[in-house]
Amino acid sequence: MSLNPRRFSAIALGLLLTWPAAGCRKSQPSSAEQRALERHQREVRQTREWQAYFSSPQSGRTREALGFLQKLAQNRQLLGVPKTEPQVVGFGLGSPVVSSRGPYYWSQQFTVVFRDTPPRHCHYLVVQPYPEGDFQLQKAWRSDDTGKIVEESPIVPAPPRADPRRVFLGPANPGAERGWSGWFNGVLGGGSVAIGTSDPATGLNCFEIGITNPAAGQTHHADIRSVMFPLGHGRPARGPFTFSFAYKLPAKVKPGDNIEVNFRFFGKKDTDCLDQQTAIVGSKSGDSEMKQYKTMTLTGIMAPKGAVQADVWIVANIASPWTSGMAQFDDFSVTAVRAPTWIGLFIEVWLPAALALLVLGTLYLRWSRRRALRAPTGGEPPSAPPEVSSA
Repeated sequence: MSLNPRRFSAIALGLLLTWPAAGCRKSQPSSAEQRALERHQREVRQTREWQAYFSSPQSGRTREALGFLQKLAQNRQLLGVPKTEPQVVGFGLGSPVVSSRGPYYWSQQFTVVFRDTPPRHCHYLVVQPYPEGDFQLQKAWRSDDTGKIVEESPIVPAPPRADPRRVFLGPANPGAERGWSGWFNGVLGGGSVAIGTSDPATGLNCFEIGITNPAAGQTHHADIRSVMFPLGHGRPARGPFTFSFAYKLPAKVKPGDNIEVNFRFFGKKDTDCLDQQTAIVGSKSGDSEMKQYKTMTLTGIMAPKGAVQADVWIVANIASPWTSGMAQFDDFSVTAVRAPTWIGLFIEVWLPAALALLVLGTLYLRWSRRRALRAPTGGEPPSAPPEVSSA
């Protein structure tokens, strides 16, 4: 698909602007002419609304989502796109939905009409679990001219937003929905890596890594590494961090076979590795011939001093032997508690501290008054109590 996001929006507006205008006649228009006039008026209103929307700042996320759909179309993973060179003859947008409570932070429905006989009316619901996270295709379907659904795409739904108080840090393209974008990979000997499309945990894609040669040893290995992502956006890293991912080991895992998944901390240089947290899946985790994905989560991770960025590194047959076929990984996520705003900081820290000082001050005043009431007021000291004899 040769359209880029800017051309998508340009075509959307152009399609509406180039509809033939209904002629103005003095005589009473026919019913067909009246319907055409009403349609034209609706299209003019919609064109003005779209022009206002695409010139506003909030359209930036929509353009990024269009780029995501374009990538899926280029990979032939978008429902309804003709196999020949597709021609877009219609375009529509639903209103974006933004919610701080989920299940997704952002979602928007897109409608694209491709030239065909009859025309292909394709609908796509794109979601974004976190404000800083990647896009995922939540639903895709095709309808006829009347809106009746004629085809649906079997898509594993994107995971809902886990905790709106947390911020997504990385890695980019966490579920391989945009192929290898944002990731590096390497193989040696019988090592193998791929973008899997037949059995993802969510969305349309997943990462696959393994060894095709049955001989263990570092002469046959494979690894996948994400592009570095900042931990504090130029400031010291905030923790603790939570690292999670989905995995599936379809083949029988041999005793002692394991794959390492590393969450690594770096300083300002890419070669300055300071520390890492390692998750091991395979024989050690007791997984073999898995029918479903599992999610592994590491919590309470603190960054070492000087850490400003991180990456995710998956290795097969390097630190541990692995000759048990291809392993599948999806939905990588590194999150941290969102840094509080000035208002949030006041509510979370300063206000409780002020209330505590107020309570302590009130208790101190009460104690001082009671002590003053019990103290002698001056003059002759009180006489000693009479002695009591026990005779």
